[in-house]
Amino acid sequence: MRPMIRVLVVDDHPVLRAGLEAVLRAEPGFVCVGVAADGHELLRALRRTRPDVVVLDRRLGHEDGLELCAQLRAEPAAPDVVIYTADPDASLRQQATAAGACAIVVKDADIDQLFDTLRLAVRPQRTAAV
Repeated sequence: MRPMIRVLVVDDHPVLRAGLEAVLRAEPGFVCVGVAADGHELLRALRRTRPDVVVLDRRLGHEDGLELCAQLRAEPAAPDVVIYTADPDASLRQQATAAGACAIVVKDADIDQLFDTLRLAVRPQRTAAV
């Protein structure tokens, strides 16, 4: 049996957080171990839940998801990070790579694209999907 992929969802919009949590719980092979609305909640949830991968919103109100990604990746035994964004710009791929993200998914992408990206993110020998 394949191990479950443990996902932490970080987004400042409550409906989006709840929606992602629901679809992750319904998809075989995934378990949503927690949700967070900001950087403070992210770090607290990270230590409590030990996810394999974090789905991290690019813009969390007044916080920059890329800065949080860099902080997160500096943690011991840091999980992989997938940046989730509504507004990709031309420089986002380079910035996300510099921050330590393994991939970017646009919020209007099909949910299967997110699932596939999360599966690839936790592969031991993955090539960068950013």
